[in-house]
Amino acid sequence: MSEQNGWLTRLSGLVRQLGFEADSRRLLEIRYTVLDTEMTGLNVERDELLALGAIRMVGTRILVSERFYSLIRPSARRWGASVPIHGIRPIDVAEAPELSTVLPEFLAFSAGTVFVGHGVEVDRLFLERAASRQGLRLPRALWIDTGRVARWLASHHGTFAEAAADRGRFSLEELLTAYDIEPPARHHALADAFVTAQLWQRLLSELINERIETLRDLRLVGLC
Repeated sequence: MSEQNGWLTRLSGLVRQLGFEADSRRLLEIRYTVLDTEMTGLNVERDELLALGAIRMVGTRILVSERFYSLIRPSARRWGASVPIHGIRPIDVAEAPELSTVLPEFLAFSAGTVFVGHGVEVDRLFLERAASRQGLRLPRALWIDTGRVARWLASHHGTFAEAAADRGRFSLEELLTAYDIEPPARHHALADAFVTAQLWQRLLSELINERIETLRDLRLVGLC
């Protein structure tokens, strides 16, 4: 084997090891799980999940019939300042299933998909911590933050005129207004997952117009 062929073989192995071959999947053909969570607070070490909502997408298609939602009964009655935001009270989850029931069901629902959410790093950290407490591990998956994507598109002069408007701090509320998306409710895990899916529809179309067409492209610009 020549030195050049040996180098190419090693490079090919590294590519496979890092998973870049799978990144050739087209964004318009990928199965996504768009999710949102509600928690007792924002301290990942102390607070717990109260609700988990998700909806399936394939490319830009929202599959409304493929959705997941559950309230979750936390192990401790310790509510933070989040109650006025999401409105979930201790009495509302008194009869809800525990995390040990909800999390395996969600993992089965989302298996083999790419996760999407707004500010999704918080959701990921809470889900990882919740899984660890149950002796489980989240599957290795890609996570896409719609806030980061919107910020990147704005910096690259998004294709749609309404998307090029001032998006402020890129909060979900501001982006829904910018894209004229009417939320059925706010700070409800399934409703927020649904409007985030609508937002991802718009952003995905813009990405394609910017020639970001595959997961490889998305990773190269640092968006997953």
